[in-house]
Amino acid sequence: MKIALQVEYLDGTIEPVDAVFADFVGFERTWQRSVVKFETEMRLTDLAWLAWSALTHRQKTKLKFDPDWIATVAQVIPRDESESPLEK
Repeated sequence: MKIALQVEYLDGTIEPVDAVFADFVGFERTWQRSVVKFETEMRLTDLAWLAWSALTHRQKTKLKFDPDWIATVAQVIPRDESESPLEK
C-alpha cells in the first residue's frame, strides 16, 4: 500500500514523496479515520498529512505539521505513478 504524492512549496521547490504503510497507520491513529474511506472522502488535509508524515520519516522535514509545515506548502497532489488515489 502506497500513494505517490508531490509537494509543491511556496518557494517553488517540488518534492516527490511516497506515503507507505507506516504513514497510513499513523494517519489512522492520529485522525481516528480509516484509510479505506480515501476513495470517497479524500480531504486536502489527508493528502497533506500523509506527505508530511512521509517526509518526516525520511528526515526531510523537522517542522510540526500544523501550523509550521502547512504554512510552507502551496499544494500537495497525487503523482501519476499511482494506479489510483490509493494503490494496493
